[in-house]
Parts: sequence; C-alpha cells; structure tokens
Amino acid sequence: MISRGWCGRVALLKIEYCDPIEPVTGVLVIDRLVDGVCAGGLRIAADVDIDEIAALAGNMTRKQAVYALPVGGAKAGLAMAPEHPARAAVLRRFLATLAPLVERTWSVGPDLNTTMAELQRAGADVGLPCLKIAVGRSRGLPDREFLRRYEFLDAALDGWSVHQLRAPAAVRAAALALARALGRASGLRVAIQGAGAMGGGAAYLLDRAGCRVIAWADDVRCLVAGAGLDVPALLARRQGGRLPDLPDARPSSAVLTAECDILILAAVSRAFDVAAIAGLRCGGIVEAANLALAPAVEHALHAAGVLVVPDLLAGAGGSLAVEALYASDPTGPADVLAHVERRVAARVADVLEDSRRRACPARAALPETADAV
Repeated sequence: MISRGWCGRVALLKIEYCDPIEPVTGVLVIDRLVDGVCAGGLRIAADVDIDEIAALAGNMTRKQAVYALPVGGAKAGLAMAPEHPARAAVLRRFLATLAPLVERTWSVGPDLNTTMAELQRAGADVGLPCLKIAVGRSRGLPDREFLRRYEFLDAALDGWSVHQLRAPAAVRAAALALARALGRASGLRVAIQGAGAMGGGAAYLLDRAGCRVIAWADDVRCLVAGAGLDVPALLARRQGGRLPDLPDARPSSAVLTAECDILILAAVSRAFDVAAIAGLRCGGIVEAANLALAPAVEHALHAAGVLVVPDLLAGAGGSLAVEALYASDPTGPADVLAHVERRVAARVADVLEDSRRRACPARAALPETADAV
C-alpha cells in the first residue's frame, strides 16, 4: 500500500509491505527527496513501528541537512524477529519489491539488526548492482565509475571493512572534537553503551587513537577498568553484540555512572531519562545511536552543564562516506574514512562553539531541514 502526504514542498511517501509468504510486514518512509534522492537504513525487529520509522526518516533528513548533503531522509523496517528462519528470503522479497526505488531514489544502508554485507547479498540476489547506486546516478557518475569507487567501502583495513568503520569513524571524530571543547584532548577516558556494530567499531577506533575505554556495556552487563579495558581482547570474544561474561561484570546500567570524560551512547533510542542525570559522572556525551536522548533529557543535560554532541552530527558517518565517493575522488579506502573524520571534526567544533555563544543545546544550533542549509 502506498500513501502520500506533504512535508514542506516535497511529497512524503509511505510504502507498507506485506510479505506474500510469511506473516511479516514492512514499511519504507521517504521523508524528503533532495535532488531526487534520499538515504536511510533498513532495520529488522519484531517491534518495528511505523510512527517510529517516520520519526527516524525525519531525523535522517535533518542529518543530511546538518552536513549540507544533497540527499533527503528515509528509513525502512521489517517487522520480524531477527532470528526468523525465513529472514533472508523475506529481505530479498522486500528489496525486490522496492528495486525501482533503490535504483533511482533510495540509498539503502544498515540499521538495527542488519549489516551492509547482508543487505548487499540480498540486493545482489535480486539483481541490484549496488544499494547506493541512486546516489551515484543523481551525481551524474557513470555506474561503472561509481561502482569502482564503491569497492573502497568493501576494502579491509586491519581486519575491518570500511563499511564497518564508516559510522564509528564519525563517532570517534565527534568524541575527539568534544574532548577538545572540554579541554581534555589527551588521556581521554571513554565509556561506551552498546557493543554492537557501532559500539564495537567505536571502541576499536578510540582504543587505536590512544583513548582509554574504562567502561563498556551491552544490554546485559558492563565491564569496568579504571586503567582501561583490553579492547582487542574483548572484541575477539564478543558474540552477537554481547561482551564476554567476566566474573567482575556489573549490571549494564553501570556504564551511566562510570567516571569518564566522554560517554558514548551507541545502543538504543531514549537511553536514559532525566532522573538518571544526577548520577552521571561524565564531562560530555556523544549520541551515536539515533535519537539516543529525548529532547527533554538534552535540555536537562544542557542545564546541568553537560555538553552533548547530537546524533545528527555523530551519526552521519555512513552518509559522509558515500559523499566521499562522489565529492572527494578518493584513491583508496583510508581516504574515505579520513574524509568522514575531517567533516565531522570541523562541523562538531563549529556547532559546539555556536551553541556556546548562543547558550543553547548543540541540537538547537543545527538547521531544521534541508531548506535551512
């Protein structure tokens, strides 16, 4: 079922999907088109809610606007348990149904419970040359040239693909820029909520940058070490987004009260409520997860003197990596990540300075829509 609404001057498109074989539904919401294209991830979860998908699509529109990217926002979801036995087949049918949009309009990325590798396999199975081909075409790049550059995202750097690191690279750049704003540019102590793709990649990159990850939590447990956790060892033992069950593990909520310079929220939306602020022992927060903090919580944090880098800034690594393919003519995979980190570091510094001058939360210093850029 397709329905249309209006968002400013551009039609909002909502496509509701019913799988013909399994009792699974899905949805794609296109919040806005800019230059004919939009970008946004595809998630798989039993509790996919169309209103939440629409909110996330709107958030994606703003995320593109923050970096002046000529792309609108979208988001999609399949309402099924991640361990559903027919997961792969349902995903293929969903992408096959939406293939005309993928080819010209919707740049697809991973989201909750999906990976780029899985999505690419499903797309290839239904004849799609690349799930981001719409962006290349909208920029006027011949398919062959865009696909040549796109191979940089599949390349490996120290055992990680650029696909795996492009979003965490933005988080690292945001954390280091926040640290500089706090006057804590060396010996940075970091706590991370989330041990999935984003949290794991951020832990790896921050550890490589010389930061001490002093607390790290998944949805069950929190590991704490004042001198810094052995991140490579924990990554080697991590399974399914879960950290190893060590004897001295604490409840997962302990990450919120860890004494640190930067707390990175890389797990869920609405990570904590206003009541939890009194127990925080961090200098600043990076929202790596989409909508990691409710607006009321962000305002309360600002009132408490806690600097926050919003998800719109820290969560744009995926889009900025694709921008690198058409805007910076990269010569190798490292150039893509360098582009992401340069863009994020500069933008975060500017926004934090603007929020300081205006005495407002960082989110309030950002443009509302693409029209505001």
